[in-house]
Amino acid sequence: MSSDKKTTKFDLSSSALESGIDIAKSFVDKLVTPPIEELGLLVKDQISYWRFNNQIRILNKAKALCEKNKINIKSLPPKLLCPYLENASLEDDNDLQDKWAALLVNMVDSEQNIQNHVFPYILSQLSKDEFDLLESVLIEKKKRIFDLSKELSEFIETRSNIENSLKLKIEEQKAKLEKLSPDGKFVFSSEAMQTKSSIRSIETELRSLAYKELVLRRQISAPQSIPEQNIKEFEIANIIRLGLAKVVYEASAGTHSIDIPGDRESSYTSVDFDIEIETETSTILTELGELFIDACREKTA
Repeated sequence: MSSDKKTTKFDLSSSALESGIDIAKSFVDKLVTPPIEELGLLVKDQISYWRFNNQIRILNKAKALCEKNKINIKSLPPKLLCPYLENASLEDDNDLQDKWAALLVNMVDSEQNIQNHVFPYILSQLSKDEFDLLESVLIEKKKRIFDLSKELSEFIETRSNIENSLKLKIEEQKAKLEKLSPDGKFVFSSEAMQTKSSIRSIETELRSLAYKELVLRRQISAPQSIPEQNIKEFEIANIIRLGLAKVVYEASAGTHSIDIPGDRESSYTSVDFDIEIETETSTILTELGELFIDACREKTA
């Protein structure tokens, strides 16, 4: 019993595809040399309509972003563009297609130097939930750095005036205390006690200024933690596998007791320590993770 094998052919010149193909092809021709026909990037033997259609959509989105942001396009080497198109063709989620388009736009932007061969692979390995979580973490970090940097700048600008103001307050309180303490003898009156307490408080505030800049700089450079309660265990494992996040350990010593035996016949004293050490772990966004998420986002003026 014989059966006939039927081969489905797509009419790429049909009215349904002609417009989209022409737009995408004209855009890709600007990205790579030699011409697209010699590479066979979009239309290959046996390529499925589904993958081809995904490529068309993503390329047209990229073209629209380039026009919107007036991107000066540079060409990409086939070694980078071919894997990009191959991986992008498998993505049918509309939101992630936007990320693929943004990644291509950033790679072809002549004002940027993004030609990382691993980024298309990483994007192909992420789900929408995983990407959205990492993007929200990066946005939160950028906001934190912006707010703290603004606070640091204002502090540095006003620090001298704040110090002078505090020193003046101390002198005023000391002068007040001298009036309340005739002959240099301290009077234990309620007002005198309050004045002395006020001096100590202002002196403490003055000393704290020396550490405020250091604290702010440390907060600015601190890594951003990923809220693991918002993601499944296998998803965080995937993010770590891709190098976008890593686990860090922090150890802290707790209270401990010392036992000294009361044996009078011993020629020496032995001391036993019971030390409690607590280890905390957190998952943080890596530098690679930041660079990758940034590369997949549309740049705004």
